[in-house]
Amino acid sequence: MIHGFLAKCIDDVPEPRMIEQPGTIVNHPAWTLSHLNAYAGVLLTMLDDPSVPTADAEMERYGYGSTPVPEHGAYATKQELLNRFRDRNARLAAVVAAKHSDYFPRPAPEKFQPYSPTIGHIAITLLIAHPPHHLGQLRQWRRAAGIADVG
Repeated sequence: MIHGFLAKCIDDVPEPRMIEQPGTIVNHPAWTLSHLNAYAGVLLTMLDDPSVPTADAEMERYGYGSTPVPEHGAYATKQELLNRFRDRNARLAAVVAAKHSDYFPRPAPEKFQPYSPTIGHIAITLLIAHPPHHLGQLRQWRRAAGIADVG
């Protein structure tokens, strides 16, 4: 469902507009996808999956508190971002299915402790609440950018 909604929000956005910041909307599609991909990577890392060796660097550039910039060179291409989103989420589904009973009860890394006491708390937030929040922002971005609503 999330992949379908993402496709409706992004497929018709031309590559040059992926970094557009219309009006007061700062979180453009390139940053939003980079941000979601970074958090998928950090969750995979918490689950001791080695598939995202760049997770810390991605969090530094696109994690909470990062600033979206209107520069194409700061982001992968639209297709690379979409592929990464699809691949990381497929990997997360497999890793969570295999490791949830062992990893979810474990304490969260210290920097997440004030908000999420366990890895399970973080996983639920990042898998269920986080993507729809940002995909809703993409709908708002589309409206501000004057791109027809996708229904």
